[in-house]
Amino acid sequence: MARSSTKDTLEKFRFGVTWGDNDPGLTTIQDVNGELIAIDSNLAKAGFHDVQMPKRTTNKIMYREGNDPDISSVSAGLSTMEDIVLSRGLMSSAASFKEMQAWTQLIHSTTDTSSSLTYDLDKVKKPTGSNNYRKEVWIFMYNRDGTLARAWKLYNAFPVSFVPGSDLNASEDGEKSLEQITLAYEDFMEVDVTGGDLTSNSVL
Repeated sequence: MARSSTKDTLEKFRFGVTWGDNDPGLTTIQDVNGELIAIDSNLAKAGFHDVQMPKRTTNKIMYREGNDPDISSVSAGLSTMEDIVLSRGLMSSAASFKEMQAWTQLIHSTTDTSSSLTYDLDKVKKPTGSNNYRKEVWIFMYNRDGTLARAWKLYNAFPVSFVPGSDLNASEDGEKSLEQITLAYEDFMEVDVTGGDLTSNSVL
């Protein structure tokens, strides 16, 4: 039987997500330019049921003058990044989703709680110019044996929507309640993971 590749294609059921400040960390991986990038091993970590991949869309600019052939020239315009949605099952314990809700609270807080990701709803204030709610987000994809296979980094990400659970319906049976967080970001990069020796235990 013919094969399209010498190795099996990646399965998409093993992955993880981390986020935090862009501080030097304990682990490094290599980017596409061969430079080492530090990953803080103490970043907030979360397991998700499904994660949308980042998407870049570039507008095309069409132009044609009257004496040109009947084909317009095309050039690249502005690029935009599509928001991504991360979903996971809602747990009965509040502590299980506290880090996600805490991140959303940073947008409205004047106190930088990025290190501990704690919050106090009684002290929430309107933002006063602080950008501590922006985080570097990492999406990791693993092989079946737990070896890191692919990695993507989202720059200056922040939550634009947080849904603490699915809509309630008394007629549903066997449906799981999911919480969702939607992230906006300015850009993303796929990172070459061949420069490091990461496993699922070392990052997540």
